[in-house]
Amino acid sequence: MVVLTACEWMTCAHRREHTDAECDMRRGICDMKTGVVALRGCWDSGLTTILDVLRTADAARPRVDQNIPPLETLTVATCLDPVHTAGGLTVPVDRTIDDCAANTDVDLLVVPALAAQSPAMMVDALMREETQAVRATLRLWAAEGRDLAAACTGTFVLAEAGLLDHRHATTSWWLSDIFRHRYPAVELDMSRMVVLDGNIVTAGAAFAHIDLAMSLVARVSPALARETASALLIDERPAESVNAVTHYLSDHDQLTNDFEAWVRANLHCSISVADAALALSTTRRTLERRMRERHGVSPYAFIRALRSERAKHLRATTLLPAADIARQVGYRDAASLRRLRTSRTSGS
Repeated sequence: MVVLTACEWMTCAHRREHTDAECDMRRGICDMKTGVVALRGCWDSGLTTILDVLRTADAARPRVDQNIPPLETLTVATCLDPVHTAGGLTVPVDRTIDDCAANTDVDLLVVPALAAQSPAMMVDALMREETQAVRATLRLWAAEGRDLAAACTGTFVLAEAGLLDHRHATTSWWLSDIFRHRYPAVELDMSRMVVLDGNIVTAGAAFAHIDLAMSLVARVSPALARETASALLIDERPAESVNAVTHYLSDHDQLTNDFEAWVRANLHCSISVADAALALSTTRRTLERRMRERHGVSPYAFIRALRSERAKHLRATTLLPAADIARQVGYRDAASLRRLRTSRTSGS
């Protein structure tokens, strides 16, 4: 299979019928609060891999840019009682899934793999009362256009809820036949490890949990994804299981990384895309092309998103008046900053 890179994950949104402006607003850099769904009997490493990658990324933020807002990660379930995994781990629950659906502070729900070892066990897991309750909440979540993700057998939970109908998706290779038979309306793509269609991303086999989690980090910051990959690569001996991580180290784009670093260092100034191109010894056209190819957004949208991110961080962590915050993110006055916030809210 071909592993979908973080960059391809972001740009494949363009295959759908969105304008450039819509893609810029949907796929811009943002802070992220993720709810990871813990179902009874879930696969231990699927759940913990997603939690570990996202929490490692949060710990790596200061090494990239201390102003990147926290990447908060919650474990969610149907109730607040601890969840027991297939391997016997006891997982504390931070919040119920219904509470997540009722509030807007959680940006994304992720469904890790269920520990089904046969097609019959997969069907049994889907029929459990707990799983049915989760499906019902996911339908409400999706009806509001909110982001969803699933990996391995967790993709069955989304498909069973009808959320993958007429969408491109992938699943675990050994269950592809039953998936096709059970969900004929899904456009199953077994050629890629991670597939994005609209606001739903699915990942393939069990170890694709790391591909999925890394692509989520790349939504926040490509540079943070690279730093997270570096932190996770703790053994240089070759192994297939680290291919997904080494990919983020080897297949990066230095120009776009340099662009992100330059913008973050100059947010307090009145900068433009032309200024950035000149500082990086490239042309505006080249920078525009590389940003769209690698990250699916225009340089201008990237700068605006980073300004919004930094302003949000300053509002949450300081007592600075709006006018001072505006100047620290490169705007003349608070009114300009308010227009930025309004445009991002209306476009999300």
